[in-house]
Amino acid sequence: MTKFLSSQRFLVVYSGCLTVIFLVTVLCGFAKVEQRKTFDEITVHRINVVEPDGTIRMILTNNASAPGAYIKNKEFPHTSRQTAGLFF
Repeated sequence: MTKFLSSQRFLVVYSGCLTVIFLVTVLCGFAKVEQRKTFDEITVHRINVVEPDGTIRMILTNNASAPGAYIKNKEFPHTSRQTAGLFF
């Protein structure tokens, strides 16, 4: 078995296969990147706009998913709010 694995023919075939796999991998890396998606209509209950660190900056919501009050990025219940809208 070790003689077969170290034979010159096996090593040539093995290196050829690895070269082809490498070239396919590199060429697939240059594939066209998908552009941003565009939609005519989206149906959602709530959209949160957040900073990279996770801080919520804006909420677009319906009545059922309306948030409470946010203080230092923590949500506190707000029982009297029964409206939908855009919250900053």
